[in-house]
Amino acid sequence: MSRNATLGLTAWRLLVAASAFVGFGYAVTTFVEPWHALSQQASLLAGAVYLGLAVLAGRAEVLATWLRGGMAVLLTLVCVTYLALISDDLSTTASLFEHLITPLVVLADWVIFGRTVGVRWWYPFSWLVFPLVYLIYFVLADVQLYRSFLDPTSAGFGLTVAEFMVALLVVGYVLYGVAKVRGGGAVLIPEEAA
Repeated sequence: MSRNATLGLTAWRLLVAASAFVGFGYAVTTFVEPWHALSQQASLLAGAVYLGLAVLAGRAEVLATWLRGGMAVLLTLVCVTYLALISDDLSTTASLFEHLITPLVVLADWVIFGRTVGVRWWYPFSWLVFPLVYLIYFVLADVQLYRSFLDPTSAGFGLTVAEFMVALLVVGYVLYGVAKVRGGGAVLIPEEAA
């Protein structure tokens, strides 16, 4: 990979990490109980992932592809669930970054900027691990958020979880399709520079 491509990739990934950390930072300093929300946990995770990918600077791109796809699926869940089921209030800095800006830059990373090296047909299934880990935490910690549509004590809980998982699997396969159409190319890492 050329030096310019590596620098561009690193700068982009640092921008994505900064976006995630801004939303997370504002949330933990302004909300009463920020740690239970998926948006805070997803922002912290995305920030850590993209900071790590910036440090790798173009190395381990197969792992980077898998992590980036997982983050895109997770943050799509955060964005769509918040805007469609919870609220459309993006008036706070935390909400704006966690529910809109960070999901959009992570999605842009997949669709426009980053390379998708070695993406496999089964990746969309494996990307479900991120929301499933949160779901396990949600149930075990008896988190009270999201109970209006995701209540473990209701008879429809299993069906609701299944619907979310199917929707996320569809999102994953759309991302997989985008990767296949793009053929692994990228704006920041030209194919011939890799």
